[in-house]
Amino acid sequence: MKKFSIFIIVLLLILIASLVFVLQNNALVSLKFFTWEFSTSMGLLTIVVFFAGFIVMWLIAVMFYINAATRHRREVKERDNVIRKLEEEKSKIKEEYETKLKTSEEKIKTQEEKPLQPKTQPEVEKTTGENIKEETEEQSNKEPLPEKQKKKGLFRRNK
Repeated sequence: MKKFSIFIIVLLLILIASLVFVLQNNALVSLKFFTWEFSTSMGLLTIVVFFAGFIVMWLIAVMFYINAATRHRREVKERDNVIRKLEEEKSKIKEEYETKLKTSEEKIKTQEEKPLQPKTQPEVEKTTGENIKEETEEQSNKEPLPEKQKKKGLFRRNK
């Protein structure tokens, strides 16, 4: 409120000063602009030109303000889009992490629920001399394989 009252006081002082200027400079001045020609007091003409310049400068300032405001809005939109994309990416990564975490926790639970079973080795028959003799007799009683069907080993020579 105090700033507004100071503004009003300054505006009134400028208005009073301009009225004093118009009253003191009341000499007639003729003005020619292209085909127009008119006469007016010098003080009034000076005040009109002053306020015309003020209005033109105010319009230029408003144009710069509008340009800056639109640029600011565009930058804010771009930042919001970037933030939105990053938040979407973050949520996707978080979901992937949570699903991987759940699956790993489930695997751990299933492993904890299963009792550890010792690895068993296949039972090996105890071989004795008699078993070996029986196996060799069985193999010798079989008919011999033709030449093409014989198995070729690494250390046998093929004839």
